[in-house]
Order: sequence, then C-alpha cells, then structure tokens
Amino acid sequence: MKLLLINPNITAAMTDSMAAEARRFASPSTEIVAVTAEFGTQYVENRVEAAIASHAVLDALAKHAADCDAAIVSAFGDPGLAAAREFADIPVVGIEESAILTAWMLGRRYSIICLTPRLRTWYIECAQEHGLAGRLASVRALDAPIADITRAKEQYRDRLIEACMHAIEQDEAEVIIFGGGPIAGLAREAAGAIPVPTLDGVSCAVRMAEALVGLQPRPAQSGSFARPRAKPAKGLSPELMRRITGET
Repeated sequence: MKLLLINPNITAAMTDSMAAEARRFASPSTEIVAVTAEFGTQYVENRVEAAIASHAVLDALAKHAADCDAAIVSAFGDPGLAAAREFADIPVVGIEESAILTAWMLGRRYSIICLTPRLRTWYIECAQEHGLAGRLASVRALDAPIADITRAKEQYRDRLIEACMHAIEQDEAEVIIFGGGPIAGLAREAAGAIPVPTLDGVSCAVRMAEALVGLQPRPAQSGSFARPRAKPAKGLSPELMRRITGET
C-alpha cells in the first residue's frame, strides 16, 4: 500500500517531521510518500492561507497521486479536503477529521490543543464543517509569538502539556488532540504525563487511510463527490490543467 502525505505548507522540515510520525504508525507493508506544497505559506494558520493551501493540495494530488492508494491532507484544519475528495480517484483523509473521529471512539468530550489563537478559530470552524463539533469541549491555544515554527514543539512543550491539564480539569475533556503539523508526535511523547488518551492527527490519518484502502470503497459515480465534468481553464500547473480540462 502506498499513501501520499501532502503537506500544504512550504516548510520541508515540517513535512519530514510529519512523515517520520506517519511511518511510526504505518503498517510494515505501507509506504509513505511525503510531498511539500510548491507554493503557499510557511505554515497554515487562517482562512486566507487555507484557501491557498487548498489549491496546493489539488496541485499535489494531480502531480503525485497516480500510483498511490490513498492520500492524506496533512495540515490540521484539513484545507481543501472536500475538494480533494471530489477531485481524486482515491480515498483522501484529513488529519483533523481523522483525529476527531478517533476521539469519538475513545470518549464523549474531546479538546484540541494548539499553538495560536488564529489556529483555534480555524480548528473550531473545521470541526463544525465536518459535523463533529457536538462533543468538542474546548480548543485551547497558546498566545505566544512563534519565532521558529519548526522548533515550536520543543520550545512550547511544557506550556502545551499545561494546556492539556487545564482542558481536562476545567473543560472536562476525556480525550486530548494535539492540533497542528508543527507539534506532530507530541501526543505520543507526552502520553505518560496526561491522564486521558492523547491523539495526533497524522497517526490517526494513516490508520484511517489504511482502513479505507482495505475496505475498497467504490469511487462516487453520482452525488456531489462524483468527479466534475471537464471544462476550459487557464493559469494552472500542467498536471492540474490536464485533470481539470480532461486533456491528455
């Protein structure tokens, strides 16, 4: 099995970190193919950047999905996930949706811990858009300047764990989700210090993708997720242009 892991931001170091975490949880026979967006922002934090990242996700799918069995949108907030499912011929999962679905099987109330207030707003909206906000106890965000996003996990580890404890004690969270590619792996690393289940979106998405491939669902032939009809376009990458216009 081959899974395409798409980092919708331009930070290759973050791609490497998320790919390493994905490989920790992938089955021995699963290959992780990790790609970084060719355009966009350093990390995705708000609606504007998410809109750009959505285009980057479709571009990466057009360029790299041909021999893959499923794809992962590896940015918490799942930019472009619905469009990717409409666009691709393979299952596509997002790391926020995967983490929340897993949390629903582990407890009645979950909290998301993240780095910035803008991320908090976006993650709440994403949970609502997925129809999964009904058990959301809280989204707790740090309020500190992020000087180096690639070092955020190490720099803010203690404060993130403290936020987890506040979510458990004050918000009655029964499951903790660490939200964001920059802190991928912290759920595993800090599990012993937190008295409820901790989840990471990347690892959840890998397992969800493997399960969907194993179930062999038929691609949609009707409804809103059926492949759109080809139409003229301009200004896209050659690979994306061929997919949109139907040209060979």
